[in-house]
Amino acid sequence: MSTYEQPLHEQLVELLRHKITQEMHPHDRLPSERLLTQTYQVSRNTVRMALSELEMMGYIYRQHGKGTFVANRVANPTNLTTTYSFSDQMRAEGRHPETRILYLQQLEAPKFLAAHMNLPLGAPIFKLKRIRCADGVPLMVERTFLPVRIFPGLTVAQLTDHSLYHVMAEDYGVRVAEANEAFYAGIINGKDAQRLTVPTGSPCLNVQRSTTDPQERIVEYTLSVCRGDQFVYQVRHVNVAQS
Repeated sequence: MSTYEQPLHEQLVELLRHKITQEMHPHDRLPSERLLTQTYQVSRNTVRMALSELEMMGYIYRQHGKGTFVANRVANPTNLTTTYSFSDQMRAEGRHPETRILYLQQLEAPKFLAAHMNLPLGAPIFKLKRIRCADGVPLMVERTFLPVRIFPGLTVAQLTDHSLYHVMAEDYGVRVAEANEAFYAGIINGKDAQRLTVPTGSPCLNVQRSTTDPQERIVEYTLSVCRGDQFVYQVRHVNVAQS
């Protein structure tokens, strides 16, 4: 019977994984590749292979030009069966949420948006583009579309110090009753990659959310691009038949 000899990069994965889980905290910076090479007496290629595997496993994430950091893995995964708030989720993970508004503009609904928002073609809608951050790290680019007839006169000033749902409820008397979301994997394009400070072609999670009020009107349609190294989602299934 042959004896399995663990490759060097796998040995390094185990050493670094132990260090990450036992000695480090989420968003701590790892030593540079050069320092890891010297510390563990391995080649630069071995270090890169180990880091790539740790990134794939969700233990680390990289910021272009800044370094490699410990990921906040599944300690507080986002539960998709409850109402989701980015700010509340980040605070639950002990992180400081921040929203950067890029612009708010009015446009006419093209065919795609009109169909998804149950609006006539060309109906006036707002497009709100935001970057959602935690601890100064950009995590998500959001493009939110809102019917002008439901939110007339909406301004950036209203959204500067309050969440969108707060403004909906307090300024317009609109209560969110239900949100439906669809998720699919993808890669981040050039502009969004630049905004999220990751290399072009990095993996991402695309999220489509349609939110309705008690009258079943679609009050929000959002398309989000989320960094693949920063989000872990969970879904709890009940009453699942035995297969």
